[in-house]
Amino acid sequence: MRLRETDMSVYHVVQWSVSEPDADACGKAVEVIAEHVRAVHPAVASLRTYRQTVGPLPLRTYFVFAEYESLTAMDADPDTPACDEVWSPVFAAAQPGTFVVSIWSDPQRASWFER
Repeated sequence: MRLRETDMSVYHVVQWSVSEPDADACGKAVEVIAEHVRAVHPAVASLRTYRQTVGPLPLRTYFVFAEYESLTAMDADPDTPACDEVWSPVFAAAQPGTFVVSIWSDPQRASWFER
C-alpha cells in the first residue's frame, strides 16, 4: 500500500522511557519489534522509531509510530501472542508511569518534505 501525499494517515504511537543502563537492550528490542511489524502486520504502511537524546522527557524516551491508512485498517490489524512476546522486553524495562499509547493523525502532510 502506498499512500498519496494528499492522503491523511493515522498513527498508532507508543512512547516509553527506560533508564540509561537499559537503553542498548531497548534499542535491540525496537529492532525486533520493527522486524515483527514488517513480517506480520501488512496493514502498517510505515514504521518510524525515535529515541530522545536531549529534552524534557526521562532519558531514554522512545517513540514508535506505526502508520495506517485509516482507523478502520488499524482496528482490523489484530494483536497476537507474538506481538506480546516481541514487546515484552520493552514492558519489562519501561520506567513506571512512562508507557503511553496514543493515536495521531497528519492533517498537515502537504507541508512535509525531505531533502
